[in-house]
Amino acid sequence: MSWNFIIYKTDQLGERMQPLGDLERVTSALNGAFIALEWESPTTAELPADVDGGFRVNLTMQNGRVQDIHTHGGVNHLREFAGLCTREGWRIAEAEQREEVNLRDPQKWLHERGGRAIRSQPARRGQRPARVTSPSSLILKWVIWLLVLVGLVVLAFFLWRGNR
Repeated sequence: MSWNFIIYKTDQLGERMQPLGDLERVTSALNGAFIALEWESPTTAELPADVDGGFRVNLTMQNGRVQDIHTHGGVNHLREFAGLCTREGWRIAEAEQREEVNLRDPQKWLHERGGRAIRSQPARRGQRPARVTSPSSLILKWVIWLLVLVGLVVLAFFLWRGNR
């Protein structure tokens, strides 16, 4: 299996494809599910690789409406994709075989097909789970270190001035 996915919508009977919605609604739903999503164009976005391996999405447009979403990668985010599909009334399938993902238990569906999401594996005893570092947390660390450094310089200045 390719572990690429397609997100789509059907009518009540599951027989005919329907659009997912207008571009603004669909991109808003994706941004709500994946806050670190970076848009390269109105129809192409990427979640950086440092966020659980990341993925790319391409939105297929027709007559001003999003028809479906193709993911390139994203197996580590299958649970989030399933949650998004459940909230929006969409469906998700593995792109190559077109086999529908079980929205209620996507991890079980994945496991039954021999796949595994890296972060879904429990840590062994004594082993720390892998940590994902977001760009905002790195910036926060630098700001804190900078504030500590400025504070030390100010303290040294006042101590130096007081000894004179």
